[in-house]
Amino acid sequence: MTLDVRLLGPLEVRVDGDRAAIPRGNATTILALLLDDAGRAVPISGLVAAVYGDDLPLDPETQVQNTVGVLRRQLGPARERIETVGRAYRFRIDETELDTLRCKAREAEARRLRREGRAEEAAAVLREALDEWRGPALADLPGRAAGAIGRRLDEYRLTLLEQRIDADIDTGRAAGAVEELRQIIAAHDTRQRLVALLMRALHASGRTAEALEAYAALKDRLADALGADPDRELVALHTAILRDQPAGVPEVPVVPAPTTTTPAMLPRATPRFTGRETEIRALDRFLMDAGDEAGLAAVTGMGGIGKTALAVRWAHRVAHRFPDGQLYFNLRGFDPAAPGASPEDVLGEALAALGAAAVPAGLDERAGLYRTILAQRRVLVLLDNARDAAHVRPLLLTAPGSFTIVTSRDRLVGLDMNEGAEVIHLGPMPEAESAVLLARRIGPERADAHRDAVARIAAACGRLPLALTLVGSWAAADPRLALDALADRLAGAANVLNVLVSTDHASDPRTVFDCSYQLLSDRDAFAFSLFGLHPGPDLTAEAMASLMGAPLAEARAALDALAEINLIEPLPGDRYSIHDLLRAYAAECFEDEVLEPERRAAALRMLEHYLHAAVRADRRRLPRVLGVDPGRPAPGVHLEDPGGDWFDAEHRILHGLLRIEAGFQADLRVWQLARILAERATDRTGGHELLEAQTLALAAAERRGGVREQLVCLGYLAIEHEKLGDLDAARACADRASALAGREGGAWAAALDSYLRARLCRDDGDGLVHARRARNGFREAGDRRWEHRAVELVGRRATAAGDLAEARGSFTALLSAADPVAVAAAHAGLGLVAHREGRHRDALDHYRSAVEGFTAAEAPDRAGQVRELVGDTREAMGDTTAARTEWRLAEQRSTASGARAEAARVRAKLHALQDDR
Repeated sequence: MTLDVRLLGPLEVRVDGDRAAIPRGNATTILALLLDDAGRAVPISGLVAAVYGDDLPLDPETQVQNTVGVLRRQLGPARERIETVGRAYRFRIDETELDTLRCKAREAEARRLRREGRAEEAAAVLREALDEWRGPALADLPGRAAGAIGRRLDEYRLTLLEQRIDADIDTGRAAGAVEELRQIIAAHDTRQRLVALLMRALHASGRTAEALEAYAALKDRLADALGADPDRELVALHTAILRDQPAGVPEVPVVPAPTTTTPAMLPRATPRFTGRETEIRALDRFLMDAGDEAGLAAVTGMGGIGKTALAVRWAHRVAHRFPDGQLYFNLRGFDPAAPGASPEDVLGEALAALGAAAVPAGLDERAGLYRTILAQRRVLVLLDNARDAAHVRPLLLTAPGSFTIVTSRDRLVGLDMNEGAEVIHLGPMPEAESAVLLARRIGPERADAHRDAVARIAAACGRLPLALTLVGSWAAADPRLALDALADRLAGAANVLNVLVSTDHASDPRTVFDCSYQLLSDRDAFAFSLFGLHPGPDLTAEAMASLMGAPLAEARAALDALAEINLIEPLPGDRYSIHDLLRAYAAECFEDEVLEPERRAAALRMLEHYLHAAVRADRRRLPRVLGVDPGRPAPGVHLEDPGGDWFDAEHRILHGLLRIEAGFQADLRVWQLARILAERATDRTGGHELLEAQTLALAAAERRGGVREQLVCLGYLAIEHEKLGDLDAARACADRASALAGREGGAWAAALDSYLRARLCRDDGDGLVHARRARNGFREAGDRRWEHRAVELVGRRATAAGDLAEARGSFTALLSAADPVAVAAAHAGLGLVAHREGRHRDALDHYRSAVEGFTAAEAPDRAGQVRELVGDTREAMGDTTAARTEWRLAEQRSTASGARAEAARVRAKLHALQDDR
């Protein structure tokens, strides 16, 4: 498959010689954006901003994804060239297949030829590059984004043209270049580089007066149009021509000649630097890819993540490749105690380090001198702790073969988009590297003898290098310090930051985080502090809008601002996470800086946000839960449209919310949320998590004094204790529930009392009577969910009592239920009836349907219970091997879920089968 793509003129894509029919509009714009960044990932968010600007359609990211799908279809055999990289796209293309890349390759070749003194060959190569243009770049594409790319590419053409003319002048073709330059200058009359070439060409042709006139005319045009004077290089050329020097070689330098000082300013690299091999290899690759061009890379990440250590380590590793020196500047972009170093001041330091005899006054003058001095040098510059892209732009190198590396808490998107920087985002250290870092601090023998403690210390430190180094230093300083005790102290701390305290501010995580926090606006600081209220591990923009009580657009803006400086981490699915230590710091900020009324209001809005979403997600599959009516949301609550996997995505958050202490007003919301979660868990997984959730909900109900609410919680607790084999606890909860049912009255309360009696009754006949009452009571109360559970219980009790006709009738009635768990339970019951009647094949068919149904409904514990029944039937059929297999699966599942009595029963069957052998 051959591919030929052209941007330098009308956009054109040819696949195997045939022109691809790319639809005009957004498709061509997105294609141009991907090709402009060929080989690099372009975030979907960046495509959305470029294509739509502020005029966003409904769900713009989906619109972009759909458009990319259209592009892929139109590319046919080349469709796989558009690769999906996380939440970004990349167009994979070779330099021979794209005209802009071919131009850059030829430009690099021409520079090499010029350095070797082969100017004539260089000019020929540049002509080949210029021949790639078929007209104005992307001239046929509408829109601001395509227009910006086209203008930049046409500016690049002018740069190549200047290089080619420069080479022509050097090879004696100055006279032929004069007329060409006059025509170009007519369209670009303030472009000083072109005028400089014209002056050189005229002077070399013996037309010195005309060269001086060209300078004077430009000076007037600059004054009229821009209010500016010619730059230093042009002034130097004018002086040289006045003195009748060879053009371009001033007799007197414009600036004081630098000394031969070779700066070596890199700070000391830590000898115990650990890990980050992937990132170091990436930097090596960036340096290699830059070749003879001016390279630029950036390392971004949260405070304490190890950006400076990595950059300094790598800089020392490659310093030998920069014989003209290495510069280092701490820009202090996030230091609230001291102003950030201004580019002007840094340039002054740089010029002094480079040996400049005098330092100009202004920023532009210093930047010009800085680049002039370094124009023929191979230098490495490390700009540490930059505030943002604007902070470093005046300091970036342009000299071929030089390299700049920037570190920042900011994501430096501007450097990536506009300067083509290669960006590495640094996250927490992998577990293995964290353990190695601690081992290098405390000694490998000591670490190896306490591997579990080392792993727990690393986890408590959030695998943050700053915290790991601090703790490792403590342990190294005191060999008597027990690592297990230290791990317990860190893991058990209510706020781990109170443990991770250092008298050295640079080593104290709280102080490091404060450097970022103090620079936030009031809105962004409030949003950050709310991560300390939210139970985590992550949240959506809609959830943040509710927490803030603000419009969604404002919440997104705050989240973007926090992500921009790496205080939070954007995740796929429009979610945002925060490092555990930063969450602890955010909780301190929330407690210290947000007033009590607003803290309570934010907590209540958060509860209401998730409660409303949980109710909506639950009602998509089942009838409403009786007693859970969230009503109208509180002011400021943003209603979220939950997707199909919403409960799974929000699982940890929902259970964490039950621990929120937001006062009496929130107790009802806690109980309602716990009820929704219990309804989902009772027929699925349950276990100790359900016990904890209902215990919290019961405490909230008791504070409110709600009899019905307490009754519901006790019912769930009794059922779960019984499932886990703790019959004493189950009966205690059932007895308390029975007493409350007598006080509450009503059909539902009486039905729950009967249901619990039916489950815990030892006599099958009495159990069947109670189960029937429960079924009738729930039906009268209109609770379909609990009616289904009671109908299943009637079937189970009837089967145990030998009334297979009633059992069959109950289970058959459940087959028409809307609840997939109830339908699966019906098949399990009908299989049990068939087994009792000796219809083993029918039983296995029903069990198969039951296992499939429970599995599809995400009820693995119920599926495990059916495995036991399958084993019973297989044994009855004489297939002991299959029976053993099924019982083992059932035993594994019941053990994992904590159902001790069930697991013991299955193990007894396995032992009996072993004894029979």
